[in-house]
Amino acid sequence: MFNRLLLVGFAVFFLGIANASAFDEVNKSFLGGLAVDGYDSTAYFRMSTPAEGAENYIVEYKGATWRFADATSRDLFAAAPESYAPQYGGYCSNQMSLGNLADIDPGVWLIYEGKLYLFGHDAGRTRWETTGIAERIRDADENWQKFLAGN
Repeated sequence: MFNRLLLVGFAVFFLGIANASAFDEVNKSFLGGLAVDGYDSTAYFRMSTPAEGAENYIVEYKGATWRFADATSRDLFAAAPESYAPQYGGYCSNQMSLGNLADIDPGVWLIYEGKLYLFGHDAGRTRWETTGIAERIRDADENWQKFLAGN
């Protein structure tokens, strides 16, 4: 009986946390508050590949900790975060175009007109590429503004 009450207590506590923080402007890992799951957002531009960030190269930005592979990447981001931060706060771009918040897979991405878009699955990125990236961006931009307005 005590274990059941304890479990119910934990469930209520975590549901309360989830509801209190249903939307953050930056998609962060649950533990640690890392943006882009700890990946270096400048690497997509500089190296054309995802790269894990290191604990000793960080920047705090919009309530999240951003990690970088090296000092150069950290300094580039710190000087112009809006140029290197992913669109839609690092939430899945495909799901944002559908009006939903969803996590990402840092290995699924594209750069379009100088902006970084992250996706949860290859299917989402493929959907964007086959149905028109510019049209999906318009949809996602509209939905993103709704999320920001409700925050």
